[in-house]
Amino acid sequence: MQDSGLRVKTEPIKVRIFTAEFEIEGSAHAKPGGYTGRVSDILNMTKISFLPLTDARYRERKSDGEDMYESECLVVRVDSIEVLDFL
Repeated sequence: MQDSGLRVKTEPIKVRIFTAEFEIEGSAHAKPGGYTGRVSDILNMTKISFLPLTDARYRERKSDGEDMYESECLVVRVDSIEVLDFL
């Protein structure tokens, strides 16, 4: 399979997300110039239903342990986000 070279340049934005079940850290991505430092910039980037994160770490909020799992890519349903903060 050949790489078509059609990649969109984005700016990574380090975030921490809380849903009812999980605490998640990772990088959301915005088009250059599309992010001005507001949470709404991320959640309304493209009127998306799902927010992909790269270099993600996550854990269950109910767990007593400090262990976080890692994933190269994790997709979060936007309507499940209770809190989104910047790291």
